Amino acid sequence: MAKELLKPIYEQIYGEKFNAYSFEPRMEMQKAIYILQEAGIRVGDYDFLWYKHGPYCQNLQDDILCLNKTSDITIRYSEDAKEVIERVKEVFHMKVEYSRSAWVECLASLQYLRANIFSWNSTKEDIVRDLMSKKPHLDKVETNLLALDKLDYILG
Repeated sequence: MAKELLKPIYEQIYGEKFNAYSFEPRMEMQKAIYILQEAGIRVGDYDFLWYKHGPYCQNLQDDILCLNKTSDITIRYSEDAKEVIERVKEVFHMKVEYSRSAWVECLASLQYLRANIFSWNSTKEDIVRDLMSKKPHLDKVETNLLALDKLDYILG
């Protein structure tokens, strides 16, 4: 059932139809579902690991690749879910020095590092430095620090 929720969630957050045949929408879907789960919104039973583009779940990827075969559905969100989705949408659509795909990769990767590698008392600068060593293309220090602040906003 979870995979039927993916397309409408993507369309709600990104404001466009999902295309499973293109890399960027698939990567953006991975990051959106990861951030939603981190914010307490359960979409499915997806466990994420660190991969080339940050948090990645093979089961989610399998579901994503089946999406063109699923029909469109309408989701009735709880009030809490609506609030979180609006915050995610607001942050994902911010104008920053990165492309949208790189920005959501930055956000999800920072959250993954913060939640799984670093302790909560680590400095933001330490986390950003680690991100930039793992992902040299995410090299804007101020934008990465802004991403950490925006993650605090999303996650409450």
